[in-house]
Amino acid sequence: MKLELIIVDDSALWLSLAEKLAKSHPLVRSVLTFEDSYDAWVHIQLAKPQVVMADIEMPGMNGFSFLEMFGNRMPFISSSTKQEFEVIARELGCVDFISKPFTKSELHNSIDLVYNRIYGRKVSA
Repeated sequence: MKLELIIVDDSALWLSLAEKLAKSHPLVRSVLTFEDSYDAWVHIQLAKPQVVMADIEMPGMNGFSFLEMFGNRMPFISSSTKQEFEVIARELGCVDFISKPFTKSELHNSIDLVYNRIYGRKVSA
């Protein structure tokens, strides 16, 4: 089974990088990206994706808002340039937090954690 991932980030650069790195993970089936948090909010309500990766610092709805609304219904990976946001994001229920700039390995490890959370088993190497 492979994952459907939504990525929300107001930075086109980070959005593009995260999409490219996520698509290279062998357990990711599809990646859909949103620069606008409100468009993502609507899509998440309608499509109910398996996993969401959201930047914390966005105009409009920020990553904390997403966690408060959807964190108990689906796994989240939170990201930010500010490491101090990790504690709050984890308290709100994110599965993993990755600091920007992140590497392919760091994002892949986060995806592995989410996969384990959803399917209850570790990813085999």
